[in-house]
Amino acid sequence: MFVIDRYAYNNRWTDVPELNKFILFIILMVISFSGFLPLQILLIVIMIPLTCYIAKLPVLKYLRWFRYPSIFILLSMATFVISYGENSHQFLMAIPVGSHGYLGVFHSSAKQVGPIVMRIYCSLISTYFMALTIPFNQMMKLCKRLHLPDILMELIVLMYRFIFLVLIEFLTIRDTLDLKFSFVNKKKSYLGWGRLANTLFVKLLADNQRLNDVLTLKFAQAKELDEEE
Repeated sequence: MFVIDRYAYNNRWTDVPELNKFILFIILMVISFSGFLPLQILLIVIMIPLTCYIAKLPVLKYLRWFRYPSIFILLSMATFVISYGENSHQFLMAIPVGSHGYLGVFHSSAKQVGPIVMRIYCSLISTYFMALTIPFNQMMKLCKRLHLPDILMELIVLMYRFIFLVLIEFLTIRDTLDLKFSFVNKKKSYLGWGRLANTLFVKLLADNQRLNDVLTLKFAQAKELDEEE
């Protein structure tokens, strides 16, 4: 079980109907994309401690979950903001590149960064709230209440299960290689991780083929039943 699933199954709102929590999530997402800064700030101030309280999650551990998304956001914003142009007056700040060009930050781009970052973080906080308060079994009940197609729900279950199969395969292969090679130095470490990646890739291809065969057979049987009816 993933860490986020463990908190989701033991949160304080397990008895709250999943539809109510989903409606709250939709409201939070509307606020996130509204572009209304006071509401977005209020969402951040309220939802971080509330989510930690409901999920019984330490605040510092919760904040650490933003590290990797923040790296991605920072790199994305850097590629969005930094541009090339020939007119220096277009830039808020720039450095000359070559004889005629400049590399820097456009005035228009700089104005858009703040609202975009606020939308991203508010959406992330809202998504964490949903993931930490609606466990997978309740999510499936919610999908049924929303009348999602059965095929789509089965695919969701298969994908969810496949994630755990990949994780189990990874841990098993890693432990086996650790016993065999003992990652004591860089050379053996690189060799071990290379073998791990190769073995895991081959196993995933085999698992994917078996899953594809099962789904093909299942959908073929469903089609035959529909034709008979």
